Amino acid sequence: MNAPLLKESFELVAPQKEAFARQFYERLFATYPQTRPLFASTDMRRQESALMATLAAVVAGVERGENLVPVLRKLGERHYRYGVQPEHYPLVGQALLATFGDFLGPRFTPAMQDAWAQAFEVISSQMIAAGEP
Repeated sequence: MNAPLLKESFELVAPQKEAFARQFYERLFATYPQTRPLFASTDMRRQESALMATLAAVVAGVERGENLVPVLRKLGERHYRYGVQPEHYPLVGQALLATFGDFLGPRFTPAMQDAWAQAFEVISSQMIAAGEP
C-alpha cells in the first residue's frame, strides 16, 4: 500500500471528518439503497466516527509498516455478524473513492485514487476472508 499517498489524502479530509463520513453514508445509501438495511439499528453519528477512526488506524498502520491483518480480520468478523456480504464491499469501496473525489476535487489525484483502490482491495479481502465459514 502506498502509505504517503494514503496519508496525504486522508489528512486533507481529516479536518472535515464528520462531513466526510456523513457524505460517504449519504452517497452509499443513495447509490446503493440495498445497503441501508444493514444500518437499520445503527447510531449513524457513532458509525461515522467509527469509519473515520478505522481509516485513520489503517493509514497510521500502513505508514508504520504494521501487520494490519489481525485488526482487519476482527473488523471483518464483526461486519459478517452484522449481515455484510462479500458483494457489499465493492459498493463501499466505490462510495469511498467517490467521496474522496467529491471532497478533494482535483487534489484527489489519479495516483491517490489508485492508492485507495489498492488499499481497499487489501482491506476488503481480509475482512471477507474473516467472515467466511
